[in-house]
Amino acid sequence: MKSNLSFRLLAVVLLAGLFTVAAIAAEQLYTCGMHPQIIKKEPGNCPICGMALTPIRANAAAASSGERKIKHYQSTMNPGEVSPRPGKDSMGMEMVPVYEEGGAPSAANVIHIEPGIVQRMNLKTDLVTRGPVRREIRNVGTIAYNEEGLRDITTKYEGWIEKLHVNATWTTVQAGDPLFEIYSPDLYNAQLNYLVALRTEGAEGGPLTRAALARLQLFDISDDFIANLVRSGEPSRTYLYRAPSAGVVIDKMAVAGQMMKPGERIYRLADLSSVWVLAQIFENDLPFVQVGQSATVRVTYGRERDLPATVALLLPQIEEQTRSATARLVLPNPDGELRAGMFVDVRLSVQPADSAVLVPEIAVLRSGERNTVFLANTDGTFEPREVTLGARSHDGRYEVLAGLAEGERIVTSGQFMLDSESQLREAIQKMLKAAQGDAAAPGTPLQPMTAKTAATPAEAASLPPAALAALTKLAFALADASTPLAADDLAGYRKQLPVITAALDVYFQADAHAAHGPLASFKSGPPSPSDLESAQQEFAPFSTAVADLVRAQHIHHREGLHLFQCPMAPKIGEGRWLQRDGILKNPFFGSGMLTCGDELDAAPTKTDPHSGHGGMTSLPAGHPALDVATYLVALNSASAAPAGGCCAGHTTAQAAACDHSR
Repeated sequence: MKSNLSFRLLAVVLLAGLFTVAAIAAEQLYTCGMHPQIIKKEPGNCPICGMALTPIRANAAAASSGERKIKHYQSTMNPGEVSPRPGKDSMGMEMVPVYEEGGAPSAANVIHIEPGIVQRMNLKTDLVTRGPVRREIRNVGTIAYNEEGLRDITTKYEGWIEKLHVNATWTTVQAGDPLFEIYSPDLYNAQLNYLVALRTEGAEGGPLTRAALARLQLFDISDDFIANLVRSGEPSRTYLYRAPSAGVVIDKMAVAGQMMKPGERIYRLADLSSVWVLAQIFENDLPFVQVGQSATVRVTYGRERDLPATVALLLPQIEEQTRSATARLVLPNPDGELRAGMFVDVRLSVQPADSAVLVPEIAVLRSGERNTVFLANTDGTFEPREVTLGARSHDGRYEVLAGLAEGERIVTSGQFMLDSESQLREAIQKMLKAAQGDAAAPGTPLQPMTAKTAATPAEAASLPPAALAALTKLAFALADASTPLAADDLAGYRKQLPVITAALDVYFQADAHAAHGPLASFKSGPPSPSDLESAQQEFAPFSTAVADLVRAQHIHHREGLHLFQCPMAPKIGEGRWLQRDGILKNPFFGSGMLTCGDELDAAPTKTDPHSGHGGMTSLPAGHPALDVATYLVALNSASAAPAGGCCAGHTTAQAAACDHSR
């Protein structure tokens, strides 16, 4: 049987099992931990996996003392069949009451586990506490030059470098150290003008002397050089340029003999007495980092040591590849051991909240947008609680913004098994709501779920009588076309194509919406094939579309047709077809895989009333039709039926379904 049908059968069986437990709470039932659809009245082993069955105990919340109000009455054989008044269900069995829960937690949410099982599950609990939220942000940082300590060495005059005293990069210089000697005609002429002005206007000086002196000073000529010029009375051919500050030569652009223009870089010096640390801060940590915040830089180069630093700037940009922003920290470097390009470990300690409700990280179950913890109630039950989480503390605890209070006890180990049980109960409750019309309003009688409403395919809108009749003819034409294909009879299939085309035309004329439905792409029917293989391939999608329409309208049930499904149909993978008889004959593969597939929605076969358990006989008058899913529910839930009255009027297989000895 295919996965979708198996899932639906499993869901229906689960529904039956849940309501059986709720209806017969006083009776001890047993189930399999791996296959909860297995429910037995006596202990034993699971027929699927062989594991020992465990007892089922009703939730304490559902068994609270005091007067309970009856919500409605429900069938134990067909869980979807409910009634506001007591009586018998469609199977002739007494319906049992279903009680309201009152103010207690929902039975689908509260879980009761035996103390011995709790110990074997290794369930551990802890109290919800309150305290500060402390967080330590750790990131990788890179040492870089402090841009405030960078300086370019240039001249304001044109000249030729005759000698380089610093002729290599990474040379450390101090303030006043000679860097290079340069010859400049402009500088030489400025010296001559100054000396001529001195001789003309005397030592006291005049306008010419002051103008000549100002020109030398604008060339950044040192005072010592000007004093030597006055003392010697002769101009110097070259000028010795000295370092204006201490630093390391990180860039050298000139060589001896090179002509330098005004403003052209000769050296670049970097002051390494302080460096920058560029730390990468990820997006989720940005709210906790502020300018001026203290940090610790751990250096692993040489001896490991921690250095204090301060966040000087947080760049207002996020890198698209790393999803992080850069924080700039200023770090003293008096000994020069920190070098550009080194990696360091940056740590920032923050405290997002001074007092908050805290839960351990291991207690939180994350599932998409939901965060759930399990409360351990004082009565021994467990209850799931959705919580809203805040910041994570460095000790593995989360701030709880909503959902928990200080002092509540939560599960910290083994909650995954509780979560599986809780989700199973929640899924069953959702299926029940869907089966009951999503909770009818108070005072409104609940409609019983018949075998038709529990049918496997999705219900479609009722067709007009003419369209329904046309679709019925098309269904029989499709069944007659599948027979020759299964027998590898290409000629017989070609003879049936005009019948299919004619029935399809009638259907399109009778149903105004058919042109936009599943058969919109098959207005002309399946194409005339040239060989058997192409015929079978083209038949698969058309047959599946028609079979699904027939199934949605339950035509195969009323007309006695048989619906089959193959998981390996050509082109579409999972294909369906119709047959007049119930013997499996695959038209998509013919003799190659004639018996590949399964029958869907199979009605129980008729047998002699005296043939034992050979099959299902005709149903009593007024009894709703049973499909496979309903029949399996009956077989599974038979053990929950009260003694007497169950098998009255039933045939052999129905009696077998209600046999209490099973």
